[in-house]
Amino acid sequence: MKPEKNELDQRAIVAVLLSLAVLWVWGAMNPQTPPVTTPEGVPPVAGETPAGGGGAPVAGGDPAVPTPIAPAVVPDRLVPIGSAEITAQLSSQGGALTAVVLPNQEANYDVTPIWRHVIGKVTGSASPEWAPYGGAPGPERLLSETGALLVAGSGPGLTAPGYTLEGSGPWTATGLTAEGLSVTKVWSTTNDPNRLRVVVRFENAGATNYTGPVWLGSWDKFAEQEDSYSSVTRPVAVVDGDLETLLDLTDVDDEVWSVEGPVSWFGVGDRYFLGAAIPDDPAWGKLSFVKVDAERQGVRLTRDVLLKPGEHTELGLEVYIGGKSLERLSAIGHDLDDAVDLGFFGLFGRVLLWVLGLIHGLVGSWGMAIILLTVGVKLLFWPLTRASFVSSRKMAALSPRIEELRQQYKDDPQKAGAAQMELFAKEGVNPLSGCLPVLVQTPVWIALYSALLYSSELYHAEFFYLKDLASADPYGILPTIIGVLMMLQQRMTPMSPGMDPLQQRIIRLMPLIFVGIMYAFPSGLALYSFVNTVLSILQMWLINRSIPAVMPAVDASSKATP
Repeated sequence: MKPEKNELDQRAIVAVLLSLAVLWVWGAMNPQTPPVTTPEGVPPVAGETPAGGGGAPVAGGDPAVPTPIAPAVVPDRLVPIGSAEITAQLSSQGGALTAVVLPNQEANYDVTPIWRHVIGKVTGSASPEWAPYGGAPGPERLLSETGALLVAGSGPGLTAPGYTLEGSGPWTATGLTAEGLSVTKVWSTTNDPNRLRVVVRFENAGATNYTGPVWLGSWDKFAEQEDSYSSVTRPVAVVDGDLETLLDLTDVDDEVWSVEGPVSWFGVGDRYFLGAAIPDDPAWGKLSFVKVDAERQGVRLTRDVLLKPGEHTELGLEVYIGGKSLERLSAIGHDLDDAVDLGFFGLFGRVLLWVLGLIHGLVGSWGMAIILLTVGVKLLFWPLTRASFVSSRKMAALSPRIEELRQQYKDDPQKAGAAQMELFAKEGVNPLSGCLPVLVQTPVWIALYSALLYSSELYHAEFFYLKDLASADPYGILPTIIGVLMMLQQRMTPMSPGMDPLQQRIIRLMPLIFVGIMYAFPSGLALYSFVNTVLSILQMWLINRSIPAVMPAVDASSKATP
């Protein structure tokens, strides 16, 4: 049993929250379940793997346990490696990439909302000057100097040998493990500036057979998550078509979290950027999330082998380092687009992103694309909104009749309810019709929310005074205006007759609740809500002009029968 995903739980909460954004009720988050250890290893594969392949080697020899040897000490060395889109260091400690930077992509803004700054000034914890978006964020750093992307080794532990580095493109890293395996990695660039190529070869350089695991891994010292909207890097992989992420770092403190199935890719990623190793053979090894040492966690791909002296096994991989653009990752394939986790409404979110991309291609602004999307949604659901408003007016006209029924059956609430439903059916009134326009538009809210939080297309998109539509509005301007407009909208919306007074008070408080939510949500979603509220008020004004304030009363002589 693997851990539940906090991100998916949070997305479920947001789904409830946004579903009731105009109904507005907050759901509870399910706690995370700790992982259950799955035994490591598969039956060893014996012999030599053909060059360039990841299939099973040729069988041969009786296994024997080699005598551990002390690998030669290799001096620390860093060699620059990269392309126009990637800057990294190839380290002699593990022969892996470290200090991975995307020089043409900016890191997250350090957003400080005005209300947080005011509270900090009162408590004395705030800086003298308010910087809404903080200082210049600098380039995106996907992996720190303590991290390693595609480290390799052998044996049950996670200690990688030192590597001798040669070349200036391609780059060759050669090391000798304590178990007597020579590990060679050949790194090279490709025609795609976001992709590198590496071939890893494990060869038995000893005089006796080697039976045991060989492995590849990626790890780092990961920052703690401050809140549900902070973008932090985590070990991540797609196994058997499912996205797996080590969200809670403590899940591997006491045991390994193993995942069964073919491995499409593994590596590290945050909300908007990804470093993924894509094996040529998805069935080459078994994936697990592990604790490396006191400060680092990561993901490891392990394969049990049987190698006679001089035999080898090898695996080729592509390494993608870049943004989580859904269009870009889908074009590359290998399930990389699964890194853009759009949640329960994932399919709808992909359609929404595609539509937004089309609009953006025409207008050149993601902010305008969101506005035009909102207008399109309102026009699409105009007939449903009008029918809902007409039904509300009919409900208001039936209010005296409903009160009569309540008095008639005041001692039998069940009969009163049945009589009301009979009256509604006779007069063609649907008491739930007022909720329908909100419910059918809820997927748009959730999909846009997920796109803003997990797709690099909308990352750092500027619009007027907003520097990033994927971050909260630090000035609080849009959420405040939304609250005022929603109070105006409430005055234009007839309350359902006979509504419980407590329900009426709750509905009156909804603008304040919604504004509080919008202060924390991405400003792109606040922009959508602002335009949606303005258009809703315009709709109501037009409907009020075309529909009488009180619908003609039904025939007073007709009575609902018990």
